[in-house]
Amino acid sequence: MSNSIHSDRLNTVRVGARRFEQSPFQDKWINTATVMGVYAGRYYSVFNGEDVEEGYWNLRRKAVLYDVPERPVEIAGPDAERFIEHVFARKVANLKTGRGRYAIACTQDGHLFMDGVLFKLGERRYWYVQPDGALETWLLAHKVGFDVTVSDPRSRVLQIQGPSSFAIMREATKGAIDQTMGYFHSGFFRIAGQEVYVSRTFFRARRRTVRSSGITCSMWGGPT
Repeated sequence: MSNSIHSDRLNTVRVGARRFEQSPFQDKWINTATVMGVYAGRYYSVFNGEDVEEGYWNLRRKAVLYDVPERPVEIAGPDAERFIEHVFARKVANLKTGRGRYAIACTQDGHLFMDGVLFKLGERRYWYVQPDGALETWLLAHKVGFDVTVSDPRSRVLQIQGPSSFAIMREATKGAIDQTMGYFHSGFFRIAGQEVYVSRTFFRARRRTVRSSGITCSMWGGPT
């Protein structure tokens, strides 16, 4: 394995387990080789003793499940739509329930502060799935004059990617999800007796002809 891959595994420090949020799924994948990182205030696996080449081919030919640290933030209330258009450089007035859009937040000087995907869960209720950064604090600082609440829905994000993704999700949802689910479409589904918010996302890097289509599952409060 090249030292440029998972290089963080070679440079580590000891950190108290309670300093950051641990995944409720952690006992499913953690082992003696695991090296943790911190992202969005959550622990995640930087290296898990896996064979990188095998993981690559599983992603290309089958499917891979990722326990990712991205953190949803909920924005809700009578002024939610107006507030979102104030803090993000994206129009959402015509966004339908059960749809998502890529959205960025900029500083007063026009510099990029945050990027992520915004979903409309219902009337006056949105989730913004953020990467690393103090987004929730930034939103709270800008909500003066808006009738909105900014809160942590206490969910955990899982991603399944690869050509077998839909077959797996179709089985898990008893046929409720299949390939007719459009890009950036989303909704609530039942998986193993638990309500789960599921979205379909898509990424393509044209120059390298890399194509990745996956399903994102946001679990409410962790597994049962």
